[in-house]
Amino acid sequence: MAKSVWETLSAINVNDHTEKKNGLTYLSWAWAWGVLKNHYPTAQFQKHISESGLPFFRDENGYTYVAVSVTVGDQTHTEVMPVINYSNKAVQNPDSFQVNTALQRCLAKAISYHGLGHYIYAGEDLPQDEEPAQPAAKPARKQSAGQGSGMIKATFMEFIPRAETTEELVNFYKKNEGTLKTLEELDKPSHAEVMTAFKNRKEALQKEGVADGV
Repeated sequence: MAKSVWETLSAINVNDHTEKKNGLTYLSWAWAWGVLKNHYPTAQFQKHISESGLPFFRDENGYTYVAVSVTVGDQTHTEVMPVINYSNKAVQNPDSFQVNTALQRCLAKAISYHGLGHYIYAGEDLPQDEEPAQPAAKPARKQSAGQGSGMIKATFMEFIPRAETTEELVNFYKKNEGTLKTLEELDKPSHAEVMTAFKNRKEALQKEGVADGV
């Protein structure tokens, strides 16, 4: 039986293609994308664009975050990340270089949801099939669940009203089912709000007569 995408990518050792900055480990986005395309040539990524036409989203306080989706086969995973500075702190009104850096890191992390380099984000030293002789017990570095779920929710709430047909809305939902499941695990009330937003938008589109046969 052929290996799944996760089984194939999660077994790859990425240690020679990472760098550490202020206690965090980053995987080279260019290398990760190259490896992904070598294994799955039809893989695609999308940098999400806000209504302003720019590849980032900004709250009322000027804090900014980016969102990138990576599709391999019929699976799409979306990652949302804040734009941070050299001290790993979220910044207000970041410049274009900081936004670009965040997009590259967001791409690498979205790829990791398909397996490649996932172990470094879990605070581990080697992929699952390469056990160290004396494994070091270290806590996983995890993003605040509240912060992560809040950004995921905000991204969905930004995109849902922009769907112009029910077909577009349904396709958006199907491509992000994995992210919705993650949101449900992190924050059930936020997940419920997003699902209600999907339902309400679909009903509104159907009333407007743009159902597209869905």
